[in-house]
Amino acid sequence: MAKSSSLSRRQRFAVALIAMLAPSQLITTNPVHADEPSAPAMIESDALSFKQFLTVAQDEDADPLAKTAVEELPESVVQTGEETSAVDTAENEEDTLVLADVIASVYRSYPEIIQARQQAGLANGELMSARGAYDVKFNAYSLSEPTGYYENYRNGLKLARQTWWGGYVEAGYRVGRGFYQPWYKERQTDDAGEFKASIIQPLLQGRAIDPQRVAVFQASLARQAVGPTIQQTLLQISLDATTNYWQWVAAGSSLQAQRELLKLAEERGKQYEAGVDAGKFAEIDLILNQQLIAERSTKVLETERKYRETAFKLGLFLRDDGGQPMVPDDQWIPQKFPAIQPPPPGDYQSDLAAALSRRPEPQILQYQIRGIQLDRQLACNEMLPRFDFIAEASQDMGEPATKSDDKGEFELVIGFTSEVPIQRRKARGKIQSTTAKIAQTNQKLRLVRDKIGVELQTAYNALTLAGQIVEQSEASLRASIDTLDRYRFAFERGKIDLIYLNLLETKANETEIKLIEAQQNWFAALAQMQIALGLDPLEQAMSVSALPPSKLPTSLDLHDLESARSEERLKDWELHEANALRDAE
Repeated sequence: MAKSSSLSRRQRFAVALIAMLAPSQLITTNPVHADEPSAPAMIESDALSFKQFLTVAQDEDADPLAKTAVEELPESVVQTGEETSAVDTAENEEDTLVLADVIASVYRSYPEIIQARQQAGLANGELMSARGAYDVKFNAYSLSEPTGYYENYRNGLKLARQTWWGGYVEAGYRVGRGFYQPWYKERQTDDAGEFKASIIQPLLQGRAIDPQRVAVFQASLARQAVGPTIQQTLLQISLDATTNYWQWVAAGSSLQAQRELLKLAEERGKQYEAGVDAGKFAEIDLILNQQLIAERSTKVLETERKYRETAFKLGLFLRDDGGQPMVPDDQWIPQKFPAIQPPPPGDYQSDLAAALSRRPEPQILQYQIRGIQLDRQLACNEMLPRFDFIAEASQDMGEPATKSDDKGEFELVIGFTSEVPIQRRKARGKIQSTTAKIAQTNQKLRLVRDKIGVELQTAYNALTLAGQIVEQSEASLRASIDTLDRYRFAFERGKIDLIYLNLLETKANETEIKLIEAQQNWFAALAQMQIALGLDPLEQAMSVSALPPSKLPTSLDLHDLESARSEERLKDWELHEANALRDAE
């Protein structure tokens, strides 16, 4: 891979990652279990990076790639002069697509994540709309009666707003000139008009809480629930992306194993062709090997179909700078899985407590309960009678409008108004319905917590057993390789035929694929464990990506047939034939 001043694919992902999560440390060495800080394999999220991501995620105009320079990257990302030669020798490793690349792409460009981030703008808009009930309102009017006996002209303006404690205040100015009907004399003012101010303040119903405040509180709760909602989407999408990534890695490893098995048959076919031409081998052996080539070619095509399918699915999560799906290149696939480092046993109760504090589902339901409690509080308040204090003050200015000068004095009106429904069925019904809703949501919250506990137990059980399956599959593959090695030794000396050797090669290939699937299942179980604990998927992906490659064997890891060992193998095979002959007799 040619090096240039432009950022490589891995560096672009790292720049986007750092821009979103800075200044948090990207990689720490904390365990999966909350009570085991010494575990080296996994890292525990302190939920800070989630909050930072949610904060940065609301800024849709920010371009992380444009604002972050290469010089701002940590030493693990930026190439120094001393490391250039080492990096040049690890070009294949640099081109490898690791899990952190996929999860960083999900954080940055996955449409469902972007859709969830838009919930912040929606919630802010709803909150602003709810606060609109307390906007200052400007009213104005101009009314004229230019014809008839009572010709008059009225104009006025006022400012009014609802107070936070349920009251209502207004202040204004009006002027009324002309002749008015005797029953409308209050419309008339002195020559310079009238200034007026009034207030209404509830003393019982509507004082502690009212529908406008409930709307503001509920909109504020909805805005607080945006973070857990985005976190829930991140956890689910990251689990899907991680699962698809390991399926892609497993499919690529299986395809490589099938191709290697086919390559053995093709190389053997060349030897048979030369042997048949020289009269050393029978033609039937060549035909049988050609059949094996056809069968293994079919298996390669079937495995390649599955590999391409997983690559296409992974492309939904791996996206370019424009947000378009990007099917991973064949050169990006890792040659091996990362080394498996099982986490130490943890305490279930402490892990469950930590998971419940991190997981977004209980938080979302708790916000819902608080919103319903506000409705119930409002219904309880509506059980009180309506009892309001009112006050109104006015003063006319200028020359008197009438000879009696009945509008020149300062006027003040104070008093109380009251109203109460006798049955109060609306409030009582609302209390009953909200109480039932709270009980329903509490049971839902209880079930969610129980499910999280079951998920934790299931994930830990799956991770533990998957690790044991990997160990047994490794032992089986090593035994299969050793058996195949010995029988190839016998085949090269004409002691077994091609049919029997094919069975052993196929068996070794199947055993290798089982080991590949076992490793895939282990990393899938690890991802489920991390999601069950509510850990940050990006931090966990960085930790997994930092693991060294696995040292587990493949079906082609055959022993060197040295002369000393050849003699041992020959004696072993003679003993095997003698035992077989004795059993036959």
